[in-house]
Amino acid sequence: MSMRIPNFRGQRALVLHPRDRNRDGVVEQLKRLGLAVAARWPAEVIGAEGIDVAFFDSDTGFDGLFAWKPGQADVPLIAMLGSEAPGRLAWTLAQRPAAYLTKPVGSTGVFTALTIAFHTFALHRVEAVERRAIENRLERRDAVVAAAATLMCRCGIDAAGAIRTLRRESMRRRSPLDAISALVLAGKWLPGTEGEERTGGVRTRTA
Repeated sequence: MSMRIPNFRGQRALVLHPRDRNRDGVVEQLKRLGLAVAARWPAEVIGAEGIDVAFFDSDTGFDGLFAWKPGQADVPLIAMLGSEAPGRLAWTLAQRPAAYLTKPVGSTGVFTALTIAFHTFALHRVEAVERRAIENRLERRDAVVAAAATLMCRCGIDAAGAIRTLRRESMRRRSPLDAISALVLAGKWLPGTEGEERTGGVRTRTA
């Protein structure tokens, strides 16, 4: 994935942190970068609507702060770290922030955190899509294997013959191999029933 330094002007940031110098420092830097900023605390059940990135205080954050499940953020999260207590760090890591900003917050650091957060978040989205695609391919392959095994048992043919049978029916119907496999597994098609569907064990001729 290529990396391009973004321009954050016009992005909408939410800062979830009690009012102090750290929050003020983050808000000031965000405004200098051209972001529209809202700061809130206390806060509860924060969703992604109306925001593009969220900063949150790891020292006072709590379960139920976000509307999504831990680790499934809908926008990039940036943790503002102060405490090194194991419990606080464990809770923060469970949120899977895309970047970190250590406290006390100085006059710089927010731009770097934003850049890393947006890049990491986008990368995770791409990886999630690729992972789902792999899982779908594996599921389809498993369906074909199971259908072939069914044909071997029901029709007394070997594995190669079962696969050839599935492929022939796939070409005849102009349907994907996994779709034919689903018919076999559902008991709706077996070799020798061309032009017929099986429903509940009863054959009914199709047009």
